[in-house]
Amino acid sequence: MHANNEVGTIEPIAEISKVCREAGVYLHTDAVQTVGNIPVDVEELGVDILSMSGHKLYGPKGVGAIYIRKGTKISRFIHGGEQERGMRAGTENIGGIAGLGAAAELASLEMDAKVPRITALRDRLIEGLQGSIDDLFLNGHPERRLPNNVHIGVRFIEGEAICLQLDTVGICASTGSACSSEALEPSHVLLAIGVPTLEAHGSVRFSLGRGTTSEEIDYVIENLPPIVKRLRAMSPLSK
Repeated sequence: MHANNEVGTIEPIAEISKVCREAGVYLHTDAVQTVGNIPVDVEELGVDILSMSGHKLYGPKGVGAIYIRKGTKISRFIHGGEQERGMRAGTENIGGIAGLGAAAELASLEMDAKVPRITALRDRLIEGLQGSIDDLFLNGHPERRLPNNVHIGVRFIEGEAICLQLDTVGICASTGSACSSEALEPSHVLLAIGVPTLEAHGSVRFSLGRGTTSEEIDYVIENLPPIVKRLRAMSPLSK
């Protein structure tokens, strides 16, 4: 992954690509989380293959794109027709492709203004919550992270309960990635980076976007502390 979809940490892909190149190994990076959110340059990253998805940059759902460096040998994905240079048979989704192209162009034009604005809102949310809630910790790298990702852990209570309470005041959040929305097990990502199982259950992810405002950030900072206080009053872990 170029950036983790749960905790938002941006991985050192350029450094990894040097190791792969020296060993004669192809490197593919999943850049779904980064394309449209931070500048992405395949030459700077040094990758051979990079994949992205349209819906992450406000394009159509169900369409993506893959960059393959010239000279990289790959096998057919679907056999049959000669579409997509013989790599993937099937009629192309022209509308989706056009929509993805338009979304990518808009994302590129907005990048210089969007990244600093969203980053400032992200930092404001992190600092506001850290300053108003005890026993709260940030998951993922504190600085080398996506501008739109805030992933926190709140000790002594469950993230699922927090999300349910947030929903009652009109705040959308999640306890993990959209890919694991039906799972009740603690996040494998959090466990892998050393977060204890009990604390991993108390983690919540906030995702910021193009339409996020400073008033919405303040609304979360205002409403989350009393929710945490109520839930901790009922939790045997906080006694």
